[in-house]
Amino acid sequence: MEYKMIFSDMDGTWLKDDYEVSQKNKQSILDAKTQGVDFILCTGRGVFGVEKFLNQLSLVGQEGYVICQNGGTVYDLRDMSLSIKHGFRTEVILPVVEIARKLGLEIYYYDDRKFMAEFETERVRKYCAVMDTKMQLLSSPTEYDGEFTKCLLTGPREKLLELRRNIQYLEEDEIDCFFSSPIFMEIVKKGVNKGRALEETAQKAGIGLSSVIAVGDGDNDIPMLRQAGMGIAVANADTHVKEVADYVTKRRCDEDAIAEVI
Repeated sequence: MEYKMIFSDMDGTWLKDDYEVSQKNKQSILDAKTQGVDFILCTGRGVFGVEKFLNQLSLVGQEGYVICQNGGTVYDLRDMSLSIKHGFRTEVILPVVEIARKLGLEIYYYDDRKFMAEFETERVRKYCAVMDTKMQLLSSPTEYDGEFTKCLLTGPREKLLELRRNIQYLEEDEIDCFFSSPIFMEIVKKGVNKGRALEETAQKAGIGLSSVIAVGDGDNDIPMLRQAGMGIAVANADTHVKEVADYVTKRRCDEDAIAEVI
């Protein structure tokens, strides 16, 4: 099989633990591009937390796409314009916010390039530093004039699990929830995920799914691993992620797993 596109998660899959791109991974990606294979980052991050890495790989200005916010937004690399957006109504999230506040969880809101939070805490300041973004204060989601492309809740795992148990009725027809790490729970519009974004992006590029590779490590990567012609889990992936993969790398994320894939 001749593969033409590689969709890769970032954190835990492609980036080292210190949020750096290894030289070996970088060179492998550039080599793949030279051979006509597109490399597409597919992440839960907002685009503001991705652009510096796209520039390191010299991808900005080239034909291709980057998938952000777990498929909530897709950007055209040629000019970093918004190509696809899937948002949900702000009032949908109100019951989630009320329970999250009682549990002491922090909730962040996204819309395209905007990042919002209720309070400026030490945790949100660190998050903004890592993601290279500024924060806007938003005391209530309904104060926002627009739709959210993603909400992120953070705090102790047991509190997040309690929250999810209490909002299961919303998952039936309004939103989808999943974990991107033990301390991060993500909320997107119903039906939005990395697998759907992979399919939409491959279709835009005129590439069949059988010619696509997807690589990941966490819960939010499972839909794209299932959708791709070849789904690959890195060695450090969660066990249940490895179980749905067609192949598991011998190397971990911090051992240049992406270079092994390429």
